[in-house]
Amino acid sequence: MSKFALENIDLVKGPIRFKKLVIDGSCQFDAFCDQIEHEGNLHKQLVGLFANMNQVALMKRLPATKFRDITPAREHVKEFEIKKGDLRVYLIKEEAHIVIIAGKKSGQAEDIRTFRSIKRRYLDSKAK
Repeated sequence: MSKFALENIDLVKGPIRFKKLVIDGSCQFDAFCDQIEHEGNLHKQLVGLFANMNQVALMKRLPATKFRDITPAREHVKEFEIKKGDLRVYLIKEEAHIVIIAGKKSGQAEDIRTFRSIKRRYLDSKAK
């Protein structure tokens, strides 16, 4: 069974807290950000993605093209997607916004399936 932990995202500031999910000592969101920084070509979009996250943390309304609810019908825990260009962040809302994974638009369908699978495992681990 996986071990889950939450860590603050220090680059996001505001009354609404953002945390990242760490699974067995590894954070997919951190690995994704490192990959984008290393590749270099999407760095500006990554900066914009953090700007959108900060706007949400400051309780500012964003258009659906930047921040949207992707919660399936009859699901109790809200799911959201934050977008900037080709980059996506998938998160849930609990005591804070919890970033589960991030990805690129080209892998969006697979990322959402992975996101929901990890989300279910995380919530199941909390219920025990």
